[in-house]
Formats: sequence, C-alpha cells, structure tokens
Amino acid sequence: MRVHLQKIVLYNFKSFYGEVIIGPFQPFTTIIGPNGAGKSNIMDAISFVMGEKISSLRVRRLNDLISQKSNGTLMTHSAHVTVIFEIEGKIKEFTRGIHNSSNVYKINKQVVKVEFYKHELASLGLNIKSKSFLVFQGTIETMCITSPKEISIMFDEISKSAELKSEYERLKNKMHEIDLDLRHIIQKKRCLLAEKKRLLLQQQEAEEYNLLQEEYHDKKTELQLFRLFHIRKELGDLKLLWNDNISKMNKYENDKQSAEIILEQKKKKYFEVINKEAMMENNLTTIDLQQTHQTTQLIATKEKISHLQQKILFIRTSLTKARLADEVHDKTMKDLQKELAKIEVLKTNLTQSVSSELESQGSNMELNNAQVKEYYLLKGTAQRECVKFTKNLNVLRYDQENDQNKLDNEKRKKIEIEDKKKKLQFMLKETEKRMEQLEQYIIKTEVTLTEQKNMEHDLEADITQNKIATEEMQVELDKITNKLNDITVDKFTVSRECQKLNTITILKDLFPEVYGRLFTLCKPIHERYNIAVTKVLWKYKDAIIVKTEEVAKQCIEYLKRQQISVETFLPLDSLKIQPFSDQLKNNLSDMIYPKTVQLLYDVIEYFPKEISNAISFVTKNTLLCETSEDARKVAYEVHLNNRYTCIALDGSYYLKSGIISGGSFDLSAKSAIWKDKQIQEMKLRKATLIEKIKEASKCIRKQSELSTMNSEILSLTNKLKYSRMDIDNIKKQIVDFTQEIENIDHQLISIFNNIKSIEKIMNKRHNKIQDIENQICHAEDRIFSVFCRNINIANIRVYEKGRLRIHGEQQKRECELENQYNCIKNALDFEKHHNAKDEIEKYEIAVQAAEEQLKIAFEEESAITHIIDKQKDELEELRNIHMNIKTEVIKMKNEVAQCRHQIGIIAKLILETRREHIMIEVKIKQKKIETNSILKSCQMEDIIIPMSHQNNLNNSPWVSSINTSSSNTEQSEDGILSKINFSFLLYELQTINEDQFDNVKTQLLKNINAIQNKLDSIPAPNLKAGENLELICKKLEAINKTVKGIRETAHIARNKFTRIKEERISRFMKCFDYFTFHIDYIYKYLLNNMSAQATLVPYNPEEPYLDDINYSCIVPGKRFHFLTSLSGGEQVLAILTLLFAIHRYEAAPFIILDEIDAALDKINIVNVVNFIRSNLDLMHFITISLKKELFVHADGFIGVTARQEQEIVESSVFLLSFESYGPKANN
Repeated sequence: MRVHLQKIVLYNFKSFYGEVIIGPFQPFTTIIGPNGAGKSNIMDAISFVMGEKISSLRVRRLNDLISQKSNGTLMTHSAHVTVIFEIEGKIKEFTRGIHNSSNVYKINKQVVKVEFYKHELASLGLNIKSKSFLVFQGTIETMCITSPKEISIMFDEISKSAELKSEYERLKNKMHEIDLDLRHIIQKKRCLLAEKKRLLLQQQEAEEYNLLQEEYHDKKTELQLFRLFHIRKELGDLKLLWNDNISKMNKYENDKQSAEIILEQKKKKYFEVINKEAMMENNLTTIDLQQTHQTTQLIATKEKISHLQQKILFIRTSLTKARLADEVHDKTMKDLQKELAKIEVLKTNLTQSVSSELESQGSNMELNNAQVKEYYLLKGTAQRECVKFTKNLNVLRYDQENDQNKLDNEKRKKIEIEDKKKKLQFMLKETEKRMEQLEQYIIKTEVTLTEQKNMEHDLEADITQNKIATEEMQVELDKITNKLNDITVDKFTVSRECQKLNTITILKDLFPEVYGRLFTLCKPIHERYNIAVTKVLWKYKDAIIVKTEEVAKQCIEYLKRQQISVETFLPLDSLKIQPFSDQLKNNLSDMIYPKTVQLLYDVIEYFPKEISNAISFVTKNTLLCETSEDARKVAYEVHLNNRYTCIALDGSYYLKSGIISGGSFDLSAKSAIWKDKQIQEMKLRKATLIEKIKEASKCIRKQSELSTMNSEILSLTNKLKYSRMDIDNIKKQIVDFTQEIENIDHQLISIFNNIKSIEKIMNKRHNKIQDIENQICHAEDRIFSVFCRNINIANIRVYEKGRLRIHGEQQKRECELENQYNCIKNALDFEKHHNAKDEIEKYEIAVQAAEEQLKIAFEEESAITHIIDKQKDELEELRNIHMNIKTEVIKMKNEVAQCRHQIGIIAKLILETRREHIMIEVKIKQKKIETNSILKSCQMEDIIIPMSHQNNLNNSPWVSSINTSSSNTEQSEDGILSKINFSFLLYELQTINEDQFDNVKTQLLKNINAIQNKLDSIPAPNLKAGENLELICKKLEAINKTVKGIRETAHIARNKFTRIKEERISRFMKCFDYFTFHIDYIYKYLLNNMSAQATLVPYNPEEPYLDDINYSCIVPGKRFHFLTSLSGGEQVLAILTLLFAIHRYEAAPFIILDEIDAALDKINIVNVVNFIRSNLDLMHFITISLKKELFVHADGFIGVTARQEQEIVESSVFLLSFESYGPKANN
C-alpha cells in the first residue's frame, strides 16, 4: 500500500501563530533555517500528532504547547496539528488537538478514541512506541553508547517477541516451582523411609521396657498399700486425742465470750465518751475560728478609727484656717469704713485750708476766680497760637502718661507675682516635708508588710506542704490497709509463725553461727518463679541453716531441753552437694530446643553468700523450663542417654526416676510465703505513717494564725495603697508648684525687661516735652505780659505756680480724695460680697459627719471587744469541760484495757489448747497430706490401688476432683482409706509394729530403686512407635500420589513453555535474520565500499533475547571493531545503518531526520544523500539540516524563519519546490 505524506497543518502550536500549512512534501524535503527559528517545533508537531507523550515534547503541561501572548497568557484555549496522507489516491487526515486542557483525536474530522487513533497510525507503519520514523536531534549520539543488552531489548520489542515475555517468564517460573516441589517431595519421602526404619527398632525396645515397668508398678503398689495401711492406724489414734482437745477448748471459748460481752459494753461507753470529746473539740475549734474572725474585724475597725481621727484632725485644721480668714475679713471691713470717714474729713479740711492760704496772699476766692477767668481767656489765646506745640505736647504727654500707667502696672504685677512666688515656695517646702514623712512611713510599712508576707508565705507553705504530705500519706496508708485486709491469715497461722520467729531469735542469740530459716534467707529473683521455687524448696522451707554440724547438734539439744517443736537443720560443712558438672553446662549451652532452660539455682537470690551450699543441696541440679511440655521433653527426650530433674513455671515436676508431680493450685497458696516479708514491712510502714499524719495534723491547726496574719497583711496593704496614692498626689502637686514657680520666674524676668524698656522710652520723651514747653513759655510770656504787670508778677508761670497752683492743687487733691474714696468703697463692696461663713459651715458639717462615723466605729469596736471577751469566757468554760471529759476518757480507757487483759489471759489458755489442737490437726493433716501425696503419686504413675467396692482408683470421685475444698478432701481421704482393699497386702506387712516400719519401708524402697535404676539405665523408649509407624506408612502412600500428580503437572507446563519458547524464538530470529542481511547491505551502500561489513552476533544463539547482541563493523582499511570503539563519524554511519534497517523493517511511509549530518564530513554526507535518493521510491525523507552539502540535494525546501516582538518569537514557513526546474534543478 502506497502512503504519501502531503501536508502538515499547525494551528496555534508553540511558535506558529494562527494556521500554518507546511506542504506539499516532496520525496526528499529539507527543513532549513537559523537556530531558534522553530525547526524543532515542527519535529515536535509531528511527534504530537503521531500520539507522543507530553513529557517528550519539551513541555510540562499540555497548555504549554499553545501559542502564548507577550504577557504569558494563551492566545486561545485550543490548538491542533493535522497530518494529511494520500493513500492509494485517497486523502486521510489525522488530527490531534488541545481543547480546554485535554486531548482531542480525530480521523477525517471525526472524533475517535486514542486507542483507535494509534491503531490506525500503526496500520500505516507509524508506531510511536518504536519511533523508527522519528530521529530527533541527539538520538544518534544517544544510540552510539547503546549497550549490547539494550540492542537485544530493542530487537525483542521490534520483533514483537516481547509481547510473549510475561507468559514466557510465568511458565518458566512455574516449571521451576514444580521442579522445586518435586525435589522437596522426593527428599521428604527419603526422610520418611529412614524414619520408618528407625521406628521399627524403637518398637522392639518399647516392648522390653514395658515388661520391666510392669514389675516396677507391682512393687510400687505394694509399697503404697503398706504405707496407706499404717497411716490409717495412726489416724485412728490421733482422732481420739482430737475429740478430747475439742471439749476442753469449747469450755475456754464460752468463758471468753462472756468476757467479750462485758468488753463490748465497756467499749460502747468508751466510744460515747470519745464522741463527746470529739464534739467538744469541734466546738472549741469553731469558737476559736470565730474569735479569730472577730479579732480580724477588730483590727480592721481600729484601722478605720485611726483613719477617721486623722481625717477629723485635717478637717479641723482647715476649719481653724477658715475661721482665721473670717476674722481677717471682719477686721478689713472695719478698717475700710474708718478710711472712708477719714477721706470725707480730709475733703472738708482741704476747702478750708485753700481759703485761708488765698487770704494770706491778699486775695480771696472770688478775686482769684476772676483772675482765673482772665487767665483762662489769655490761656486760650496762647493755646490757639501754640496749638501746634500743644498738640505735640499733648501727644507726648498722653504717651508719657500711658507709659507711666504701664510702668505702674508692671511694678504692681511684679509685687503681686513676687508675693505669689513666696507663697508657692512656702507651700512647696511644706509639701516636700509631708512627702518625706509619707516616704518614711511607706518604707516602714513595706518592711513590716514584707516580714508579714514572708511569715505568711512560710506558714502557708508549711500548712500546704503538710496537707499534701498528709493526703499522700493517707492515700499510702489506705493502700497498705487495703493490702493488709486482703491478706487473709488465720490466727493459728500467725501463732505458729510467731512461735517459729521466737525460736529462731532465741537460737541466734545463743549460737552466733545460726544464719536463719531457709525461706527468710532466699527468694526468687522474680515473681514468675515463685511456684517453681516453692515446689522444690517447700520440704526445706523451715529448715534452719547453721555453719557446722556441731552447732546443729547444740541447737537440737537445746530444743529438746526446752521442749520446743522439732526443727530441721542444714549444717553447711556436712551437706552432700552434687556439683554442677561440665557435661550439664555443655548440654545446656548446646540445647537448641527449648531455648529458655536454666538451672533453678540461678533464679534464686540469697544472702549471705556463705549459704550457697545449702541452696545447691536443696535445688540438686534441677532445671527450670517455661512450660510443662518443655520440662517433660528436657527431662526424658532431649538426651536419650541422660535424664534430668526438671520443673516448669506452673509447678509440674519431672524426676529422673520418671515420677511426675503437679499441683499448681496448692503451690499458688504456698508461694505466698515469699510475701510474708512484705507484710511485715507494710505493717511497720503503716505505724510510721500514722505517727507522721498525727504530727502533720498539728501543723494544719495553725490555719487560724494564718487567717489573722492575712487580715493584718490586708490592712497593711490598704494603708500602703492609700499612702502611695497620697504620695502620687503630692508628687503631682510638687511638679505643679515647681512648674508654676518656674513660670513666675519667667514672668518676673519679662516684667523687669518691660520696666527697663518703658523707663528708657519715658526719659527720651521727657526731654522732648521740656523743649516744647520752653517754646510755649516764650509765647505765653508775650501774651500774658499785661496780665503779669497788672497783678505785679514777673511772668505767668509764677502765677501758675502760686495762686493757680493752689487752685490746681485743690482740684487735684479733691480728685485724689475722690479716687481714694471710690477705691475704698469698691474694696468695701468686694469684702461685703466675699463671705467666709459658707466655707466654715462646710468644714463644720464635714467635722460633724466624720465624728459621727468615728462614734459608730468606736461603737463597733466596743461591740467586737465585748464579743471577743464573751468568746474568751465561753472558750475557757468549754476547755474546763473538755478536761473533765478527757479525764473520763482516760478512766474508761483503763477499764477497757483491764477487760482486754482478762480476755488476753483467757485467750492465752485458748491459744495453748489450740496449739495442742493444732499439733494434733497438723499430724492428722500431715497423714492426710501423705495419703493425698501417695494417692496422687499413684494416679500420676498409673498405679492401681485395689478397692473394696470398685475395681480401681481411677474411677473414684476423689481422683476426678483433686483440687476440691479441704473439707471435701478430708472426707474423700477418710472415705478412700476405708474403701481401700488391704487384703492384697501381705499379712506379714500388716502385722509389723512401729519400730519395724522404717526398716521394712526402706527394704521395699531398695527393691523399687533397683528396678528404677534398671529403667534409668535404659534409654527412654518411644512408646508410641507403633502408632507413629502406621502414620509413616500412610504418609508414604500420600506422598507417592502427590509425586505422580506433580509429574503430570510438570509435563503439561513443559509442553506449554516449549510452545511459547518456540514462538518467541521464531519471531525474534525472523527479525534478527532480516536485520543481519539488511544492515550489512545498507552499511556497504553508505560507505560506498563493498569491503565494509556490519554484523550482529548474539551471545546466546539458542535464546538470543535472553542475552546481549553485539553490533560490530569493519570499516574499509581498518580491522574489526565494536560499535563503541568506532570514531564519531563511523559511529554515526553505523547507527544510521541500524535506523534505516529498522525503518525498512517496519515499513513507515516517511522518516524525519533531525541534524543527522552534524558529525559527518562532506564525503559521508554525500554517501548518505546517495542512499536517500536511491530509496525515494520506497519511502520519503524529511531532513532538518544546516549543511548545504545535504540540503542542496533535496527536492524541496521548507524554510523556517522567526521574528521577535516583545519577547515573543513567531515562526514563519516558506516553501520552495524544484519540480518546475527539471530533474537537475538541485544541482
């Protein structure tokens, strides 16, 4: 099928804005243009339309392929690339677009799915996965360093052999798994055959062992019947003694009950008196608290009284000042009225004095008045003539008068301000003195407050600490009490323990080499080992450890003399200890399973270290295991030639002899012995805590002192607060006074400067006035010459200074007196309006209110003092009553103690009787325990005890309920002993006496031990060998069937794998053979030399896709070289050979080569051009090149240029075809 690439249409793709049509394409087309113009963008467009991933198009996001504006925004939200093919004369379009950030695929403008789109392209030989038709820039260089393995993978993908790879590997792995399973099954079969052979031997050994064990059981049964028979006899004697002791103890119990009734009555009265005492103490505490509260209120009231007294003192001082001011006001009024009368008298005297003076000068008032009139007429004439001088003089005098007023005003202001300054300075000094006093008072108060706070803090901390300590101790005391209550220890057990403690104390005092009882000198290192250690050590738990055998004998002799109970002694120098053998240690270290096996000796902590021999003697190389099963395996199965004594954490005990012991229920109770030490410590701690709580309670009662101290601190704090407020106000006043004084100083300086400037101006103006007055005087002398001659004076000024002066002085004096009269009258009116009575009345009201408050405060103080006195009397009375009640409490306490003493005497008698009773019970219990132990041992060892009414022991109710209560157990033991059929016991063994019992028992044990030794010498047989043998045979049958099935499955899988393998080899070799032929052909053509060779050699000829394929060339004139050993140009030609072969194999309609000539010289470029032109009938070539040696031979040019606007590069395309120029146009 002939496929021809016609055109490529780009729309808003990268640097191509708008719609750009590239084509039609010639068989050999070259794309040329400068760097950065957009040639590679055409390559990207072709890759994009062929379905390439975005990551291979030199962008991060799909929208980055759309053309952008200068501000970075998209030109549009859509873009597309269309490629147009001509197939057998028909046009077919493939379009890939971008719309709203998603891909759109179209074929002939119809939207299709991407899978169908790529399938249609692949049908044309355009498979984007292989990219055989797209040779990007740098691809040649990348392929030059391709490894042989990568070449093999490339051929595997091209040949589509890789499609079978997953199935090939799956079947291959399956075959491998089947082979492994088959080998495993066959190996298992071999192991089972060997096991079958071993079990046959073990079956024979087990039969021999069973015969010997039956003999051992018969002897053991005889021994246990012998022991049980004699236990029954001893129990009968002990029960008679027990009944006698019970009747004696009942009598003492009745006496004790009567005494206890009397004690209860006394205790009831005693508790009533104690309750009265507690109530009285509560009343005392309540009244004490009330008294403390009233004391606090009294202190606060006294502080209030002190404050009110100071307030009244201050108001009275202010009232005194107001009254003084009122007296000054009245005096001022009287003085002003007197001054007013004096001025009226002066006005009358002035008129009389003027008349007499005129008469003395030869004139009178009337004559003088005529001359004055004439004078004023002439004066008017003179003034009109001297109007100019007069105006100037008046102006100057007016100004001078104004300045004089200013000067007087400034001097008056100066005097007033200086007085004000003196007052302010006095007030400032007084205020500073008051502030110093307040500061001293604050310092003293702060010191006192600090001391009070420290005392309060220490007291509060002490009370809080004691409260917290009391609460903690109370919690701890409750816990200890609860723990002690939970520990139920009967009185008899306590009595026995006390007796044992007294015994060991006496022995330690008498014999220093006595260490103590075993259970007090050692303990397990952890609670989890309690049961196991108790099981092993129980026999010797009360044994007394001594240093030497001699000390043990001395102790025994002392106990006999004192008739104290029998004790067991462990002398350290004579104990026969079995040392830890190296073989045992090696066996433990080599033991693979179970891992957690250790010596029981290692989990026991003891002190002093000298008693280690005693611990070794008691433990006897016993091994400790986690579980019962582990203990059983270690004891009997781990080493067939050696048996061990083992114990599990649950108390399961396995002896070498084969005896097995259990009983975790009893052991759990017995293991509580290790907690006795803790009980004693808890009791001691409880007593200590009670004493500490009593001491702490005494400190807590200081709460009333703390309340009083808090009240005092609150009072001092308030005083300090108000004092600080006063001092803050005083500081503000001082600042205000200082500021005001500074302002006054500035005002004084300003006034002084003003006075100087005014005086200077007035002096200058005075000189001018004198000049003008001289000029006026000359004019007046001329006008007043006739007037002066008539009155016989030298000049008019003599007249003015004489008679006119007297007239003027009279008028002036009258005017002054009138002014003084007005000033005094105004001052008198002001004083009348200024009334100090209101201020006095205000202060008097304030004093009266403060005195009322003070009176109320005194009444409160008196009332509180009365209440406190009354409470003191009441408190004293209650204390006397409390002392009487306390005396009664002591009396009742003595009576109760006397009753208890009597009960104690009776209790001692009961205790002695019970001690005897306990001894009997202990012996009975020991016998029953011994019976229980024998029966349990028989049950665990499968020894059948003959019964009277039943065939064996295993069907008895007692066997089925071993862990029942003690009463049921006792009844069961009595019943069991009565039901046992002792007729099977030999008559000789029934008739022996107590003296012969131990010897006979020893002989029976020797016989049993002899059989046991034989059993121990025989390795433990496998008793289940027969059952295991049957299981092995069944397993062998099943394995044979499995092997047959696996072989059939392997045959089927091998056939499937062979078919897949042959198919894969067929595909790969078909491709490989094609390449082997064409590579050599193309390489010869490219080098234009028939001596050149290019070969492909697989390392694995059978399955070449599994290993490397070596690509090598022989360049003319050179020897054989691998691809990586060739020079740059030679490598490029070798890679082009491979690419052209791949393209020819996949039969793509065109191939695009991006700058493949970069590393080629001119000759090689010509050879490549010749190859291209010779294959134009098979496919079309599109090259991107910058070398004219290549592009001049093309059939057409596609020129790509670019122009840059505002950082945006826009590519343009120009086409040039040489078809119109003839076949040699390219030359």
